[in-house]
Amino acid sequence: CHMEHYRGDRKIGEDMGFNTFTTEGMAYLLNIIFHDISKAASNIWYVGIFKNNITPALADTGAKLGSGNAYGECQDADYDNPLTNRPAYIPEDTSTAVITNVNSKAHFVMNASITVYGAFLANGAAKTGTTDKLMCAKRFGTPRAVISDDEIYVTYQITCTTS
Repeated sequence: CHMEHYRGDRKIGEDMGFNTFTTEGMAYLLNIIFHDISKAASNIWYVGIFKNNITPALADTGAKLGSGNAYGECQDADYDNPLTNRPAYIPEDTSTAVITNVNSKAHFVMNASITVYGAFLANGAAKTGTTDKLMCAKRFGTPRAVISDDEIYVTYQITCTTS
């Protein structure tokens, strides 16, 4: 996960690091690819950001997302944009073991002075959703103190490796 924080036209911070891929997310992926579970018709994933001071854990699930839950997912009052749903994760096609949304970064324009602690990928659009599959999440190395009109861009790169 790579995050960029802009105030006006000036980049004032960025963070790059590894995600915690949840057991829920990995099981979902494996069941679709190798078992008989069907993927959702739209199969769209979404990027969210959160404002609670937590470190994502392997056992975390979509139940920790949404308003007032463990992650403290940012809600409509925190944003000028997006006003309703989480922004879609739109990766490019790949012929390698890496996929990324570097050319379609998730974009957030803040409407409040809050601290943003991290980002996540989930398969539901609604910011209030608590039944979504939580694929992965990352706590930023340095929390971001944002003010109105600050912009946060989130790039997710997913890499498959052998071990």
